[in-house]
Amino acid sequence: MPRQRSYFVVMSFYVIPMLVYCLIKRFLSKTSTIGMTLDLTPYRENYTLLPPGTSTVMYIVLIPFVMIFLYGLYFRLRIYGLDALLTLSKNFRSWFKQSFRYSILQKRIFKEVSPRIMHSTTSYGILILFIGTLLVFIDSDFLEPFNQKLLQGAFYLIFEFILDLFGLLLIFGITLQLIRRYSGVKRLKPKLEYYVYLWGLLFIGVSGFILESIRISVNQPPWSSYSFIGSMISVTIINSGIPVYILKNLYLILWWTHAIIAFGLVAALPYTNLRHVIVSFIYTGLTYSAPRLPQLAKTPFKLSEVDLSATEESKVGFRSIGDLDWLQKMGLDACTDCGRCEVVCPAYSSGTPLSPRNLVQKLMKIMWRQRLSWKRDLIESKDLGYDEIYACTTCGGCVEQCPVVISPLEYIIEARRAFIIDGRMEKKAIETLNNLSRGENPYGLPRIERERLVKELRELGAKTIDEHPNPEYIYWVGCLATYDPRIRNIARKMIEILSKAGVDFAILGTLERCTGEPARRMGEEGLFQELALKNIETLKSINARKMIVHCPHCYQVFKNEYKELGLEIEVIHHSILLRDLMSKGRIKPKINIENLVTFHDSCYIARFNNVIDEPRELLAGLRFKEMEKRGKDTFCCGAGGGNYWSEVKRAKRESLQRIEEAMKINAEVIIVECPYCLAMFEDAVRVMGLEEKIKILDISEIF
Repeated sequence: MPRQRSYFVVMSFYVIPMLVYCLIKRFLSKTSTIGMTLDLTPYRENYTLLPPGTSTVMYIVLIPFVMIFLYGLYFRLRIYGLDALLTLSKNFRSWFKQSFRYSILQKRIFKEVSPRIMHSTTSYGILILFIGTLLVFIDSDFLEPFNQKLLQGAFYLIFEFILDLFGLLLIFGITLQLIRRYSGVKRLKPKLEYYVYLWGLLFIGVSGFILESIRISVNQPPWSSYSFIGSMISVTIINSGIPVYILKNLYLILWWTHAIIAFGLVAALPYTNLRHVIVSFIYTGLTYSAPRLPQLAKTPFKLSEVDLSATEESKVGFRSIGDLDWLQKMGLDACTDCGRCEVVCPAYSSGTPLSPRNLVQKLMKIMWRQRLSWKRDLIESKDLGYDEIYACTTCGGCVEQCPVVISPLEYIIEARRAFIIDGRMEKKAIETLNNLSRGENPYGLPRIERERLVKELRELGAKTIDEHPNPEYIYWVGCLATYDPRIRNIARKMIEILSKAGVDFAILGTLERCTGEPARRMGEEGLFQELALKNIETLKSINARKMIVHCPHCYQVFKNEYKELGLEIEVIHHSILLRDLMSKGRIKPKINIENLVTFHDSCYIARFNNVIDEPRELLAGLRFKEMEKRGKDTFCCGAGGGNYWSEVKRAKRESLQRIEEAMKINAEVIIVECPYCLAMFEDAVRVMGLEEKIKILDISEIF
């Protein structure tokens, strides 16, 4: 756990509660003395300083605000359907666990110190004040008519103290938010509705303390010190000598202003972006069963189960709001517009038209503009542009950062499927898909190339599955290592290591074909499944139990995406295997690197599959320094999402940005764990003229 986060946890769960406990204990001891001397029980004075019948008038005024609020909720329920409520009721335990983690504990917001303090003080302040208002409502309008009191005695004193404490936190949090917005934080959009809400909440917080201080100044209850903020302000009011009748008139005006602004803000909730206060709480809990990382998106059909004689076609792709399911529609509404996804998006930083935040917000606005008529074709209308949708590298950074667990990847991949159906692809992408279809590899090269590689690897000690049936491991070589001369060095090195370490393995040789990963990322689901089913059949025919891969994209597909199509196999990335072999003393690093080394995490290994520490253990003893973006917060090389095999214009490629980041720490060697990253970074180094300054190595090449 990072030091800042650890400090915050200690402060939150130990120091602050202990401080509050000591203060309450001190106040309670003071109260017992007051009770003995004055024989007076503290209690909540409801509607004090207000004319008789105020509560009746207030409820009459409240009616239109409630109707506006309920209509907004009703309209959204029509959009989401009853499925949301049914899913919640059927899996309440899973829903509550997930929602508590991301909405109440705000797991992802707490990653950053400033937003952590700002958002927690604001949200918890609103939550506690809302609960306080609810208790006042129960006390004054349900119990008091029956001569019963909830807010009295020690409970009331604690109640007053806690409300003042969290009211102060709310004002502090809102003030921080206003400062951040007016200071021009880039990812925070200057929308009028946000400023209206923030100033409205600030007014409610400040006016609440002023009302409390006037009430204390006029009534002067002996227990007023528990309302420590109101009590301090009341001293100034009393010393000012303002006549009581003026204070009462001011109280009346301010009370109604406070109430109407509060009613207005609540009524407007379903119609503004602040609806995420409600929607995200429900949505985050429902995402426990949604296809987030590492699955990326739903499987629209299973090729093995498709009935070719059926006249009705399977629905594939997303081209109108009506094509989205209820959870995806709710996800659009849950967006907080915070911009965290945009900040980490490599496509956005590269100057492409894609911003995950803008995409989700755009779809949300279209959803509400069209109301319940969602037939408009978003591709024909160019609301979804090719360069925008295909700029995504599917790195998952947006999903990892979203505080309410929205996956922009789902919308992007579904849109890509619609583009594929329309045949709206750029030339290089079409060539790649044709190559996969005809030659079962993205290069379109003949099978004889695999035969040449097999011959070369056999000379290094490898055996094919025909020569060595039933091995412990199948070593999957992959397309890049088969057809790219530089990447082939990884396969050579792995064969050398596995042979010398005495690992029981075999290669498939000419039985290998592309996993289909580039096709699926581009949106060609049918071609992906066609290749996948052939590979699954091959692996089942040889009774494969364990597989070693050096490509994170192959690792992701075999480990997480072939399962749904019928393959259960243990998949091991080469960085993990190398770590295990080294820990057992079966291999030792051979290259003595004296230069400063850094490590680049692959998105599909670190972020999708949480493999972070293992490769770093291999670098122990080297002069090692981390880049700023590492682990699950790594920065994509730009090859993912099929972008290695297609062309989308970029102002500045992701690989160049990553090399610049390495240069900031004066790294001279960048260790990678992915053949795509290796190819992208070596190309970037050549473009930048840094061949003599920076060397790129796969992690296997240090042995």
